[in-house]
Amino acid sequence: MYKFIITIDCLPGTRETILSRAPEAQSATRAEPGCLAYDFYTCTDNPDRLVFVETWVDQAAHDFHMAQQHTKDFIAFHEQFHSNLVFETINIAS
Repeated sequence: MYKFIITIDCLPGTRETILSRAPEAQSATRAEPGCLAYDFYTCTDNPDRLVFVETWVDQAAHDFHMAQQHTKDFIAFHEQFHSNLVFETINIAS
């Protein structure tokens, strides 16, 4: 399994702008082969923070996702509204 947490600190007042396009990206991503989960959350401690959690069967499935035009379009769209972005690859603790 290949799992990520992406934390986006939005420029003040831009969270809803990003979220307006997130369901479209979520639907397209969930339809991709190898996508086990793709969800987005708002942070309860910081209204300008979004958290995306992705789970893929393997790195090849994620690589395929990153090559899709809808992925490139969504990234280009939301990048203009970041003050910070953290991308973390995580594994289940054992």
